[in-house]
Amino acid sequence: MSKHFVITIDTECDNQWNPTQAQTTGNARCIPRFQELCDTYGFKPVYLVDYAMGSDPFLVKYLRSCLKRNACEIGMHLHAWNTPPDHPIDNSTVSRPYLIEYPRDIMESKIQSITALLEDRMETKMLSHRAGRWATNRLYFELLEKYGYIADCSITPGLNWKSQIGYQTGGSDYRKEKRDIHPIEGLRTLMEVPMTVKKIKGAPMDTRHGLKAALKSTVRSLIGKNVWLRPSASTAQEIERLLCDEIGSDAKHLEFMMHSSELMPGGSPYYQTDDDVDHMYEYLNALFLQISKSEYTCATLQEVVNSY
Repeated sequence: MSKHFVITIDTECDNQWNPTQAQTTGNARCIPRFQELCDTYGFKPVYLVDYAMGSDPFLVKYLRSCLKRNACEIGMHLHAWNTPPDHPIDNSTVSRPYLIEYPRDIMESKIQSITALLEDRMETKMLSHRAGRWATNRLYFELLEKYGYIADCSITPGLNWKSQIGYQTGGSDYRKEKRDIHPIEGLRTLMEVPMTVKKIKGAPMDTRHGLKAALKSTVRSLIGKNVWLRPSASTAQEIERLLCDEIGSDAKHLEFMMHSSELMPGGSPYYQTDDDVDHMYEYLNALFLQISKSEYTCATLQEVVNSY
């Protein structure tokens, strides 16, 4: 099996960290810049699209044009709160609900409706998926397989989301999950392509946010910190440590992720200004260059599963 680099973009509304935020899709206009960067390296990103973004005419037209030239993959990203049919849980203003908190019939109806929308608008079969807020369970996987999905990328090995409340309950516990690509036990066709996240001890101290944050970072470095291949969650130094551990190891894939809203100034808590976004692109260019020189070949989720 080849070694693959997978770029996943949670293609979702602006600033979904705020549960009172309106479902606006301004960041759709920022995606072409990211795609152009990927084109520079011959990389094919996977755009995991939520319901509202899948209804944005600009995004639909642009991603369809990318798909026609085989420059990307389009998959599904389910945010329960903005996917029909409507349900009272949708209207929570305290925290974003998990799909797994809904009744079974509503879970299935939401999966069915977003799948139908995306397949109609994007003119392609939906085969890849990531859950909103990383929350999954057995029923969720069974429903995904029922609707023809072959790749899921929701699992974050080593992380426990139980303290992150949805509507009323916490998220999924992935502390015992495998880090490599694997079939989901008991299912026939659905494969898991986990997020690249690994506990690293002695990670460099984070001095970006003052002395208190630096001290906290130092403690974490001693006991170990979960480092993501995700620029908004881990520093450049931490990601470099992660890559040093993974490249040259037996890891069969590296999975990168960002939110599309992070590509827009003010679209997320992480990149507020034009300069912030420009600096982020400088880093992405250096990161993609490094990976392009490694033994990893960029692939979509569909391609990874098909080569398994």
